[in-house]
Amino acid sequence: MTKILKEKLEEKKDKLLEIYNGLKKLQKLSLKEIKDNKEHFWAVNYGLVVAIEAILDIGQYILSDKGIKAESYSKIIPLLVQEKVLPKKYAEKIKGMVNFRNTAVHAYLGLNENLVYKFLHNDIEDFKNFLKYIQKVKKSQCREW
Repeated sequence: MTKILKEKLEEKKDKLLEIYNGLKKLQKLSLKEIKDNKEHFWAVNYGLVVAIEAILDIGQYILSDKGIKAESYSKIIPLLVQEKVLPKKYAEKIKGMVNFRNTAVHAYLGLNENLVYKFLHNDIEDFKNFLKYIQKVKKSQCREW
């Protein structure tokens, strides 16, 4: 792995952990607080989007190190499974992240406070779990990482 790619990877991993910790603090918000205060809604939403993008960027860096280029965001997670970076069961659980990200980024009508609240309370541990899987890869699969 090139020095620049390694630095970018470490930066994204640090950012993902930072966002995860911030989202953990925001879990204290009730659904009513998220619905009544758009600043809370957008803070949680932005944190989720940036965390998902960090996962996708990290995935791209790992795939790039293996000489693989994903054609789209939706291909990254399946390719990480194919390359034995992520377990299939975990990948099945997180595959909706890309759709959530697309919905949030493009502000489709399908994104609402209930969905953001549900993701905040049910799925952010997936970010920390991703980092655990990546640490395993670091130890066993990537060149000069």
